[in-house]
Amino acid sequence: MSEPNPWTDTLGFTDLGTEDREETLEAVKTLIRNLGSEHPELFDGREIDASDYQRELEDAIFSLGGTFRQSHGADNEDTVRRVFLEPAAERGRLTFTDQRGDERIDFTGHLEESGDAFAMDIKGGEGQSIGHLLVPQNTDTLVLWSERNARNTKSPASRLNEVINRAVRWGLNQDEYPQYMVVRDPPAGARTADGRVIPDVIVFPETFPSPEEPRPSVPGVTDLDFPELLFEVTTGADSLDETHCLQHIWYHEMEYDERDSGEIHKHVYNAFDEEIQLETRPIDYSQPARSRPDHPQPDNGHHRSVTAGGAGESERSQFRRA
Repeated sequence: MSEPNPWTDTLGFTDLGTEDREETLEAVKTLIRNLGSEHPELFDGREIDASDYQRELEDAIFSLGGTFRQSHGADNEDTVRRVFLEPAAERGRLTFTDQRGDERIDFTGHLEESGDAFAMDIKGGEGQSIGHLLVPQNTDTLVLWSERNARNTKSPASRLNEVINRAVRWGLNQDEYPQYMVVRDPPAGARTADGRVIPDVIVFPETFPSPEEPRPSVPGVTDLDFPELLFEVTTGADSLDETHCLQHIWYHEMEYDERDSGEIHKHVYNAFDEEIQLETRPIDYSQPARSRPDHPQPDNGHHRSVTAGGAGESERSQFRRA
């Protein structure tokens, strides 16, 4: 009997990296490759015959791959509008502007209850284009949203980790501080009883660590206005205290260590069960060039200026190196 898996048994994820899925995937690929030779009867009465299929198969697969990748990128923003932004606006909980094609960030708006200005950029599963993001100057809450479509053979922890790491590196390199990252994963994410995908929310420190502020605090659950609205709209939750919300909130603590020319140590743990953690590695710290005194940043009115605030004690646990 296999050992209990907290990712699937407790948090409700689907593990796409199991041997059973590998076998199924290989069977599907074999069927596609050999369909014309092993099942020529399927082409009776069609515009192509089995020999046409086998001859054009490779080019057709390459073409379909490009089509799928392109449609995923184009559809991600529309998906976020459909599952979150438009329902939240209809409830009077936020207003938003779709800036695709005009600005290098997808959505901006205001949360009605707090009045905070938010900016949200939508990425696919890998988030390669995150380096091109420009954050409006008046942003109070920056949200990076990863809409995962690919069914890569990866465990739930790996699917979370790879997109989180890119966000952290981008924040450190660009001297920008996303408050939240949303990871919505229809192929592998947990679902509500009525089948809705439960997003995962990564809560970052109030500022990223530096020699001046080596251990910034992480907001407590009572301060998570955006995640509360997100879970209300996408899952029907009445509060963040509900089990399925806590199971999909992740606190991402960070600490600057001055040894070895400076490193950032990370600790990522689950709000429902702090023993469920993401494996992390330290990353090198390098002060962004635009914030150094000898590299003044021109004030063009587009980027926001982020300063490290005097954060109080976190309501969560203090940093504990995993």
